[in-house]
Amino acid sequence: MPFRDSLQPDTRYLTDGSLFHGYFYQYGDIWLAITFWCTVVTTISYLISGFVASFVLKKSKFSPFIPIFTAMYGMAIGICYGGISALILSAIYVSGSFLLSWYQGIICGVGLAILHLLFAFTQGKLQV
Repeated sequence: MPFRDSLQPDTRYLTDGSLFHGYFYQYGDIWLAITFWCTVVTTISYLISGFVASFVLKKSKFSPFIPIFTAMYGMAIGICYGGISALILSAIYVSGSFLLSWYQGIICGVGLAILHLLFAFTQGKLQV
């Protein structure tokens, strides 16, 4: 298989449920699995924080739209942050000839999202 083919993710994993079983061994597939789960968890957490902000600011005329904007922002962060981190993890897995099982992809994606959320929501407490 040429190197160029290994860089393009096989999107069948998203449509046939293969993100929940099997192993990933190609660069693009590992990247897709980790980025997907990081994006899902980050989007859900930002959506929840948007609902909380909407409830707190319920007298504002923009309060119904806050969850939509925060979810879109969370999705953008998940794609960017998860994508860059997944590039590094994919390179490690491919260069080491390791297989990424489906649950390791979930653990990596959720772990990256939790790490980002810890840094994002505790930013004031971590400043020196």
